Amino acid sequence: MALNILYRGPAERGQYWQTLFAQNLPQLNWHTWPDVADKDAIDMLVCWIPPREYQQDYPNLKVLFSIGAGVDQLKVNEVPEHIQIVRMLDPGIQQGMTEFVSMSVLNIHRNTLAYVNMNKQAQWQQLPQMRTAEVRVGIMGLGNLGQGAATGLLNLGFKVSGWSKTAKQLSAVECYSGQEQLTAFLQQTDILVCLLPLTDETRGILNHHTLSCLPKGASVINVGRGEHIVEQDLLERLDQGHLRYAILDVFAKEPLDIDHAYWQHPQIWVTPHIAAITQNDSAGQALLDNVQRYLNNQAMLGAVERALGY
Repeated sequence: MALNILYRGPAERGQYWQTLFAQNLPQLNWHTWPDVADKDAIDMLVCWIPPREYQQDYPNLKVLFSIGAGVDQLKVNEVPEHIQIVRMLDPGIQQGMTEFVSMSVLNIHRNTLAYVNMNKQAQWQQLPQMRTAEVRVGIMGLGNLGQGAATGLLNLGFKVSGWSKTAKQLSAVECYSGQEQLTAFLQQTDILVCLLPLTDETRGILNHHTLSCLPKGASVINVGRGEHIVEQDLLERLDQGHLRYAILDVFAKEPLDIDHAYWQHPQIWVTPHIAAITQNDSAGQALLDNVQRYLNNQAMLGAVERALGY
């Protein structure tokens, strides 16, 4: 029996992937939502956010693929146990995230935000510049994206540490883990990068207490999820001078409201969720490889551990 896969997402990407699958797995039937003649036949669903009634509409669904690195939008705890959940491990996403994190850390390190503000005042002033090796960058979340970002920062000469829920060992990275080591990790971090998955445990993890554990003058880069930050606590720590800068790419509500305090804040740099965008070619190949693994009864890369939520 042929495998049936249903795609729900941007049309251009769907057309690219459909062609890719037709060339490499011609025995597979590709469907584009909502045009499905036989919903009972659908084995796999590829999407960012599933259709509202997907569990009832596609009763024989076996695999739910996220087209992005995250799976919190799929509401993992509501997906039936018999459906495998697989996140996207796309080399293109990892490369994009590494570039964005490196750019953001360098902009903070080289005082770019300060110079932009000074430009507006026609102010000519050279600011003190620390050596790269003196700057301590801490990454929260040491999964695929966090490890890529750590490598990029190490190559630039920064001192890199990392924190994760479970213990990790990475070359040249000082690793911390668990709640008992979170404070120690934060206390030695000059630039904090949040790349955590969003779970019940990580929601609101960047709050008054944890932000206060950072050294005075530290900065925050959030490329995880907007819900990781308690917004009012971040604004307070910036306004009171404890934090220096925040570069934010993700928000609890997107698009960000035009009257949100972030927009006009002189110490905040907002980008519209563009740190790492799914690439049609590399992501399509990653999806194709995983479907081939499924057909060969092999474990798929990026399979979600439900107990962890990612």
